[in-house]
Amino acid sequence: MNSMERLMNRLEGRPVDRPPNMNIVMLFAAKETGNTYGEVIRNGRLLAEGMLRCYERYGLDCLWAISDSVREPGDVGAEVVVPDRGVPYCPVPFIQEVEDLAKLRLIEPWDGPAMRDRIETVRILKSEARGEVPVVGWVEGAFAAACNFMDVQPFLMFLMEEPEAARELLEYCYELELRFALAQVAEGAEILGIGDAAASLIGPRLFAEFAFDYERRMIEAIHRAGAKVKLHICGNTNPILDSIANSGADILDVDHMVDYARAAALMRGRGCVCGNFNPVTVALSGTPEDVRRESLRCAMTADNTIVAAGCEIPLDTNPANLLAVHEALCSLGTR
Repeated sequence: MNSMERLMNRLEGRPVDRPPNMNIVMLFAAKETGNTYGEVIRNGRLLAEGMLRCYERYGLDCLWAISDSVREPGDVGAEVVVPDRGVPYCPVPFIQEVEDLAKLRLIEPWDGPAMRDRIETVRILKSEARGEVPVVGWVEGAFAAACNFMDVQPFLMFLMEEPEAARELLEYCYELELRFALAQVAEGAEILGIGDAAASLIGPRLFAEFAFDYERRMIEAIHRAGAKVKLHICGNTNPILDSIANSGADILDVDHMVDYARAAALMRGRGCVCGNFNPVTVALSGTPEDVRRESLRCAMTADNTIVAAGCEIPLDTNPANLLAVHEALCSLGTR
């Protein structure tokens, strides 16, 4: 059973030879190329090379077109810093007050060099995959994107003090990210990841008012375009778990502090839950045996689980630890 068959069977509730492995690799994958993250981050071919090496060496069941969350603001005009060993960031928020909303302009993804580079990564991975492994594109959810344009704390204050302006920014982010998502689907991404991590910082009331509907709408639009969706909200999502399980996502990522069994139960009949061992204390600081034990725990929680750390595999993770996930899953029979 190849990775495409394994993952799609799992999503459709059919038997698999082993649970799929969907560990997120970004800085770790760049290191596999022998280049710095700064060198890889805006070079679609190098990024694809790192992802292909991780797939081949560590038994991943997908190819990620994922790297950072500020391609979109940078293409619209924000200043972006690209460190050698860190994730790119905006040192000065592009939107700082209501009047700054006038600077926003919708662009097509192909017209933005950073977004175009990710689309190119999707195209390369799709060609190399030959239909045997799914390509996972990536965009930010509207809420997370708004935080990228403003920074997290200022946007949370914006919600309270300027709710109508906040909605204007959210609608803009939704439209920009949806265009970016559909461009990646058009290039062959079978799955689109939506990263909405900042949404874990607000309670159920604010989540329902300012985040959920944008996630639901984007998921519906991506489904209409023919791709499946993986919703990634790291952090403590226990308070909003019922809501995000209702988002329509095919795969729901949950972090290590989230009740994994409850998440799997909520997703039953809807899709799969992905996670959720600790990326720091287990993947980075643990032993291969620790990783094997936690991988088996995740795999055996339910028959709709996909195994991964609760968030990205850290840069300095022992390669033997990442390989241990694959070894643990291969020790299981058909489920």
